Amino acid sequence: MSGKIYRYWLMVPSGLEEVALDELRERVPQIQGVNVEPGGRTGQIFFTFKRSPQQLAGLQAAMQLAGVVAQMHRVTVGQPGLDHLCDRIAKVDFAAVANLARSGGHDVQVDRFALSATLQGRYRFGQADVIRAVARVLREKHGMRQGQGDNILRLHLQLNGRRGLLGIRLGPAIAPSAALAFCLFRLLGMQAGTHLLWSRRDWREMAALERHSTPRVLIGIDERKPVRREQRTLAAVAKAGYYPLKNGCMDYALRHVGKDSHGEIAELARILRFGGVGLVQVSQAAPFLAAMDEGDYPFVVLAHLRMRERGRPYELLVLERLEEYDPDLIQVKWEV
Repeated sequence: MSGKIYRYWLMVPSGLEEVALDELRERVPQIQGVNVEPGGRTGQIFFTFKRSPQQLAGLQAAMQLAGVVAQMHRVTVGQPGLDHLCDRIAKVDFAAVANLARSGGHDVQVDRFALSATLQGRYRFGQADVIRAVARVLREKHGMRQGQGDNILRLHLQLNGRRGLLGIRLGPAIAPSAALAFCLFRLLGMQAGTHLLWSRRDWREMAALERHSTPRVLIGIDERKPVRREQRTLAAVAKAGYYPLKNGCMDYALRHVGKDSHGEIAELARILRFGGVGLVQVSQAAPFLAAMDEGDYPFVVLAHLRMRERGRPYELLVLERLEEYDPDLIQVKWEV
């Protein structure tokens, strides 16, 4: 009798692993053995779940959900390491893999597979070498054939240092921009019907935010390229840091800040209402925080996170707009 796979693997936006874990625990509080691995281009969450994997479907913070097929340790950087990897995969119980693939209720061709691989480290073999060697094992040892499509076993092999992971992808993948937007929506605790400025230059993030938070007003930047030449238009509606918006009209503002920290902070202070929240993405937080202190701007830092996007490190600052009082307008009345 074949075994079952109970260990799962989530790939989530780097730096926002705890936000993704919060969604996972809310959806399935029965998870056990949680291990969070931050860093790299993506964060990773490993956990054990012994109930139906269909309960894991629809996670919005995960770019990909996978079942852990095999985990290999002590993978060296040369040919012996690749041979060790292949020997371990040759012993995998693919009947258990087939059971997990069918658990989603779909008609999966469990004798066919597609294989992808990522390598994070310095090896004396490349991605193509790994795929070729492992695919040979799957064909010769497990009697499988390579194919294409969504209704086959979609396997992914990750090599990171001396560890190898083989997983079976479950369900559809979520675009990284959509998963990131959901994590930021959840991080800020956005409410429906708010006024939101989103200027991170990705229309897919705006689409995801609109779906999750249903804002009353959503202002952003859409940089999709038109298909035909006659569709091309040029519309300059604002200069960065100087938005054509009324004072105190925004509940949330999300911005990728460049070199003009003072201008960005001043504009955030102008357009955010009292109690409004700004999220700024900066290459380095120290100069931005120094500018905020130097100008005595009405903000308090609620959270400070580190993330990676497209392989580059950034820092995220969550700021709350404080209410300002003019001492000349304060009147004290004494009871007589």
